[in-house]
Formats: sequence, structure tokens, C-alpha cells
Amino acid sequence: MKFNTKNPQSKKRILICGLGNIGRKHVRILHQFWPGIEKAVMRSGFGPNCPETKLVEKQFFEYEQAINWKPDAAVIASPAPLHLEQALLLAQEHIPLLIEKPIGTGEDPSHKWQDLVRISLEVPILVGYVLRHDPCASFVKEKLRSNCLGPILEADFYCGSWLPDWRPNLDYRQCVSARRDLGGGVLMELSHELDLAQWLLGPIEIKTSSIMQSGLLEIDVEDQAWLLGKARDSNILSIRINFCSHPPRRNMILRGQNGELSWDLLSGTVIINSKNNQDQQFHSNGQTDDKFRYQIEHFLACIDGKAKPICSVSEGIHALNLVDQARLKSIQQEVSKP
Repeated sequence: MKFNTKNPQSKKRILICGLGNIGRKHVRILHQFWPGIEKAVMRSGFGPNCPETKLVEKQFFEYEQAINWKPDAAVIASPAPLHLEQALLLAQEHIPLLIEKPIGTGEDPSHKWQDLVRISLEVPILVGYVLRHDPCASFVKEKLRSNCLGPILEADFYCGSWLPDWRPNLDYRQCVSARRDLGGGVLMELSHELDLAQWLLGPIEIKTSSIMQSGLLEIDVEDQAWLLGKARDSNILSIRINFCSHPPRRNMILRGQNGELSWDLLSGTVIINSKNNQDQQFHSNGQTDDKFRYQIEHFLACIDGKAKPICSVSEGIHALNLVDQARLKSIQQEVSKP
């Protein structure tokens, strides 16, 4: 099974499970950049019609039909509670997978995760933490590898936005992000920050956390979280995420013995200020969808045996474990209050 990532006319089949916001994005990007790849969607039957259905060759409502179509690969973009079930079903058929984050809900049986990890040793499975595919992330990773900041003393990750603005054409109260039964909540939706921290700084331990509902949104999940912890290479790690504030802001600041690195994720700019006055700046001109295109390029390369998944099943599970750690620490905080 070979994908030719150089030739957009390569005639292969990709199944997209779920036609929500991210599923539709994958359909559009595949249609634009790999028009020769046949696309099909696996749908629940409850979602509304959308223009992207005109860009696919097939629609399925039963797993057996989708598997009989013999896809060469699949993208799992359904709600998080369905991820593990769908992943096992498809991976057991030796179908390579791109599983959108989060990889699950944290409530799935551990032996099933072990099964998926075992299968991933033979079948390419990529977890879709798309920020790893941002050119700025690669730049930051390389600078940390070169130790340009010296020992990292502080690391601060922040992401704040207003949930109703995410998908202005939809009722935010009905979207996955806002519903506990669909695996929503700020910790799940913005677990990108947790994954990015562990990828850049090494294993992370959450020491304390505070998880809250601001009351500003009509939702049944948390919309604010503050996590304080320790990473392998930093003394203090802070992660602050919310989707109940204006204006949108997303950045990361690393402070070391020899300087400071600041990454504005919204503008795609990295600035390094060094004590030796050798300041540096890197800017990515890409748009949001470009990261998803780079992710698909990487996925196709993994299928072709030319790359290994930049985010493995085990790493996806670890990000989920960090969410569980944060929830546990927050509960312990509340219990210990006088």
C-alpha cells in the first residue's frame, strides 16, 4: 500500500469518520491538494447536510459498508467518545489512521488502549495534535535542542478565546466543545497546550490545578483551567487555558538562563531575546489550514513508510493522562479547602 505524496493524482481512498468542523476541513484540504484521492465519509446520520458532501465520492452510515469500500487510510474526526472504538475497528483491518485529538475521553478501558498501542507498532497511527506541524513549533524545537536559552527556568503556555466565535454559523451550546456527553470542555478542546508542553519540554507532572466554570457560557463543562507543574527541563510550568474571554490570545513564553523565547501562535511569530544581544526572529506566513495540510502530508508519508508518526498513540494517551491528572488535582484542591 503506497501513497505517492509527490503526485496529487495518486488514486487512493481515504475514509473520513465524522463530518463536523474538523472532518469538513479534512475533506476540503484533500479535495484541494490531493484531488486524485477518492474520499468517503462515515456519518452518524444525525448531522446536517453541508457543502462538503458534494466533494466526496461516497457516504456511509454503517461500519461494514465503509470497510467493504476498502479504504487505504482513515481520518477519525468524530466526537472523542467514539475515537477508541472506531480506531480499533479500523486498525484491526490494517487501515492506517489519523486520529484527531483528544485520542479519547480518559474513561475508556485501559486494555483497549494497550491493544491500540500494540497494533500501532505495525499499522501507522498518527494522533492529530496539529500544532506540532506548525513551522514555528519546529523552529522552537530546534532552538531548544541547541540549548540557546540555557537551562529553562520558567515555561508559560496561554490560550484564551470566546467559544461562540469559534463557529459563528453554529449554536455554540450544541457543539462538541460545549457538551460533556461528547467529550467537551476546555481541557479536552485545548489539550493542544498540554501536548505542546510535553513535546517541547519533556515529561510533565501536574502539581496543582484549578478547573472552573465561569458562568459566562451556557454549557455543562469547564471553560477555564489553570495548571501548575514541572517539566523535565524547567523549574516552573504554567498552563492557562479558557474559552470564555476576549480578545483571542495564544502564546508561549520560555525563560532561560541565557534569554527568553516568545511564540505568538496567532501571528505565527517567534522572538528570541538573548543576554548576548544575538536576538533572533522567525515568522511563519502560513494560514491555519496550512498546519492541517502539513499534517496530512506527514500522514501520507507515514503510510508510505517515509516517516514515523510525529505524535504516536502512546503520546496521545499521555496527553489524555495529563488531563486526568489536572482533574484529580483540582478535586484534591477543593477537598482540602477548610
